[in-house]
Amino acid sequence: LDTLPETRVRSMPWEDQRTQFLTRFLFWAMYLAYFNLGDVAPRLWPNLLVVNLVAVLYPLLTLAYLVHAWHHTHSPARWRLAMWTDLFMVSFAVLADGRIMSPTYLAYIMVILGNGMRYGLRFFAEAGIGTFALVLLMLLLHFPQYFSSVTVSTAIFLAFFAIIILYSYSLMSRIEKARWKLEKETNLDHLTGLLNRRGLYEKSGKLFRGRDLERHGVTVLFADLDGFKSINDTLGHPAGDKVLKEIAHITAACMRSSDIAARFGGDEFVMILPDCSLDNALRVAQRLQQAVATWSGQAGITLSVSIGLGQAPQHGHDLDSVLERVDSAMYRGRMSFGKGGIQMADAVGAD
Repeated sequence: LDTLPETRVRSMPWEDQRTQFLTRFLFWAMYLAYFNLGDVAPRLWPNLLVVNLVAVLYPLLTLAYLVHAWHHTHSPARWRLAMWTDLFMVSFAVLADGRIMSPTYLAYIMVILGNGMRYGLRFFAEAGIGTFALVLLMLLLHFPQYFSSVTVSTAIFLAFFAIIILYSYSLMSRIEKARWKLEKETNLDHLTGLLNRRGLYEKSGKLFRGRDLERHGVTVLFADLDGFKSINDTLGHPAGDKVLKEIAHITAACMRSSDIAARFGGDEFVMILPDCSLDNALRVAQRLQQAVATWSGQAGITLSVSIGLGQAPQHGHDLDSVLERVDSAMYRGRMSFGKGGIQMADAVGAD
């Protein structure tokens, strides 16, 4: 959420991506019908045979992207590759149509809006710039005489296309900024700057729905501060707030860019580490404890962290079930070995 709305890439769940793939196949069917059954102006090249050969290649590529999306839901590289595949496919359709005012130009707008509204302004801008460049190239290849003497009609056509893209970007920018502001207000803990509980569930949901959960796993770290109540009681709530802010800063410093951290409530913090083994997560937990011990010693306060560790799917297939087990593990470790320990959760069925 710290990323500006103009630069961040928004993630989409599998269901929304599936809808986009179905739309691609629908446009592919319309492409076949338009060039094989419609009244298309004839061209020497590409002829109908080439048009249909390209029609075979496009669904194969789209199917490959679909299979990849099934196994790897979050993949900005695939989203970008699929978007450019769409843009080049539309450009080929424009080139294959003998009409100057071909209806295939409208498909460019679908690519821009479809990707921009799903994945954010960065994709919108990239698709818009790519579209404008490809439209110029197609006109140059298609009707070179169009540019031999720039007419009023040529200028109006290009200006109209540019205005549509720029106006759409302006509207999308307003919507994206409003969405970003709303997400920031509802999903962030205002004291620490970390995600709150609602934001944690929303941002981590895709990790537990991903098709590669069984292969890579998602590790969950549950941390509870030892001695925080005493700090609040003796030094006051402003001092307690300062401690929570510092713990949030330390937690963020122990993370990778792909990890998720949240203040779960009170003095409880949760870290979600995708594609991270329990051994590596244990090292993260130890690093967190050491950093807290170093800071609290320098600050002259008594503070430690008790941590529970677990991993999906062996400790549960959703965040709630894994959290329940790592929370229990943390308290079990605290009762058995004292404060400041690290305890692994029991596997499902080991109760």
